[in-house]
Formats: sequence, C-alpha cells, structure tokens
Amino acid sequence: MSARDTYIITAGRSGHWWALTVCGPGLKRGYHTQVKRLEHAEEMARDLVATMIDVDASDVDADFELTVADEDVATELEATLLARLAARVAKQQAAEVTQTTVADLARRGYVHRDIGYLLGISHQAVGKLLQEAEEAAAPRSADAFSRMELLRSLLPDVPEGDPTPATLGKLRALRERLRDGAGAAAEPVKGR
Repeated sequence: MSARDTYIITAGRSGHWWALTVCGPGLKRGYHTQVKRLEHAEEMARDLVATMIDVDASDVDADFELTVADEDVATELEATLLARLAARVAKQQAAEVTQTTVADLARRGYVHRDIGYLLGISHQAVGKLLQEAEEAAAPRSADAFSRMELLRSLLPDVPEGDPTPATLGKLRALRERLRDGAGAAAEPVKGR
C-alpha cells in the first residue's frame, strides 16, 4: 500500500441495515458488508480491507470516504453541507466586521453602552470584543482572505445536479471540517 490510500465506501439502505460496497487499492473488485449504523461503516470497511489484503486492521493506513448510493440523497447532502459551510463562513465574517466596528466606534469615543445599543449587543459583549481586539492586535483581513480561498478551493465548479465523485470527496472534507468545528462555531474554518 502507498502512504495514504483512499477507499470508497458506497452505502445504501437495505431494510434496517446499511449495505456497504468497499472499493480501492489492492481490492480486485468491490466487496460487500453491512452495518446497522453509518458511524460503524469505516471500522467495518477497514476490517474488510485488512481481510482482503491479508494484513491487520491496524496496519491499514488509509482514508475511507463514505458516499451515499442514492443520488437524490447525495445531492441533498451536498446542498446542505454547502449551506452549512456558507453559514459558518458568514458567521465568522459577521463576527470580524462587528469586532472591527466596535473597535472603530470606541476609538471615536463612543461608550460601551452606546456601541452595544447601536449594534444590538450587550455592553459586556462590547468590552469582550475590545479586549479580544487588543489581544489579537494582528490584522484580521489575511485570515478572512485565507478562509475565502479555502471556501473557493473546496467548492468545485460542477453542473447543477451532477454530484461527481470528486465533488463528493471535497464535500466529505467539508463535512469533516464542520464536524470538527461543531463545538466551536465561532472558530474560523481551517485547512487540514
């Protein structure tokens, strides 16, 4: 196996189970297995690959990408993941613009309560934003630019209704970034 191989897991509903087909390097064809819940798909696929290429499961140093066999569902997932990413980027940009405006109004002599009233936030939030701005003291525009570049790199040009495997692979990366940042919604989107 190469340094980081990628195996594709295609999942489709089969009654109360998920039927999985696993394809990738070292496998002569797609192999089938099943899981009750998708959260176990990668573990099951890793075991299957290990069995097929005759190594221990811990020796399978590879990425596993899950895709849904139903194209309508895959398209719906794609749209949802894109909307969530766009919302996350917009939220971060709104936070940055708010902090910049708070700092600008404070420099102009506005008091915390007036700034809060004008922006619809508490005076305590104004104080916190000013403290964070002082601590950061570095220009934020480079961060915003890098996030936008990340967003552009993750969103390929794809004709409407054409969820290609490359698109789905990039969307899986978005899903992981969203999942990684679920507890920190105000955190900027970061590359791996």
